[in-house]
Amino acid sequence: MAKSVKIYYEKYGCSLNQAETLELVQSMLEKNNELVNSPENADLIIIGTCIVIKHTENYMIRRINELSRLNKKILVYGCLPAVKPNLIKAKDFLYITPKSFNNEINIQNVPLIENTITIPIAQGCTGHCTYCISKLARGSIKSQGPEKIMEKFKDALKKGYKEIRLSALDTAAYGLDIKTNLAELLNYLTSVEGEYRIRVGMMEPSNTIKILPELIDSFRSEKVFKFFHIPFQSADDKILESMGREYSSSDFKYIANKIKSNFDHYTFSTDVIVGFPGENEESFSKTVSMVNEIRPDILNITRYSPREGTVAFRLKPVKSKTAKEWSLKLTEIHRLISFERNKELQGSLKKILVTEKGKTDFLARTDGYRPVIVKNVNLNEFYIAKINSFSTFYLYGEIIQNV
Repeated sequence: MAKSVKIYYEKYGCSLNQAETLELVQSMLEKNNELVNSPENADLIIIGTCIVIKHTENYMIRRINELSRLNKKILVYGCLPAVKPNLIKAKDFLYITPKSFNNEINIQNVPLIENTITIPIAQGCTGHCTYCISKLARGSIKSQGPEKIMEKFKDALKKGYKEIRLSALDTAAYGLDIKTNLAELLNYLTSVEGEYRIRVGMMEPSNTIKILPELIDSFRSEKVFKFFHIPFQSADDKILESMGREYSSSDFKYIANKIKSNFDHYTFSTDVIVGFPGENEESFSKTVSMVNEIRPDILNITRYSPREGTVAFRLKPVKSKTAKEWSLKLTEIHRLISFERNKELQGSLKKILVTEKGKTDFLARTDGYRPVIVKNVNLNEFYIAKINSFSTFYLYGEIIQNV
């Protein structure tokens, strides 16, 4: 009998990259290998890497070098080996890139190793963003067949998962290469009986707007979290054109307003890049105005990072000091918006799903995916909670009844 291998893993980057890293780990656990909690106790270390910005890339290299000093075999996955394998200097390593990743891995009969599960539904994207290195790593859109996704979906439900996440670089691009779309996939999955919730990953505006009416209809299902992650990056159309974003600020605003007018309780998440080449005070003020108008629950702010190999790499970025000031200003604006949005829910009753356990409390999600801190509950169960108080980023609930 082959000797059992002790496996330790770390995962970084987008939800798609983290999900694929987990699938890699789970596929190896099928072979009666063992999961361990520290790299020192492992025979094999798996690290899922991200290089979306230079700071992250530097950390990945530093972390791989740290792990390499343990003299263990290292398997490097993700965007780093896809774009810059020459930067990996570990002594005993091998790598797998996203393009060579076997997305047909069968993870049935593998124990549940995290509270939530993410199912990758597509590789690559349809975009041509001038700053993005992920496209170099992952290529053009390649969707998984609905039947294969359904197989993984049902398997996740059998294992006891209640929150199931669908992930891709752009989930709204799903199906463009196989004559279907995201709305049809959601309708297909929610036809499965049971109490569970689906969370949809990031949707690019350029593809979201093409299927918006049917997408909104598919989100009406109680089984779909009202969570919308739609990045706009800049509210200046000239900057968007320079970024290669393939939509206008008015397109984004149209999408956001349609979502807000169709759902009373939701989480709206968006992304902004500050300091992109050519951005000035006027450009930035347009972005500030958009944030104040849309009032997102989540605002991911990234300072532009030139990535070698991209079109925008040769352009002159905004001064670092200016970009930092803009980032801090947006952060303060968002903190106020988040506080006010949470205040609106004080005293309300919400159905929640408990998804994570902390040291003393639990994190639950409302049907609108708002985070609620609760006590004396069980993981993966539904409750009715009264929102008694709030902070800038969390709601605090009291359990009224078990559902």
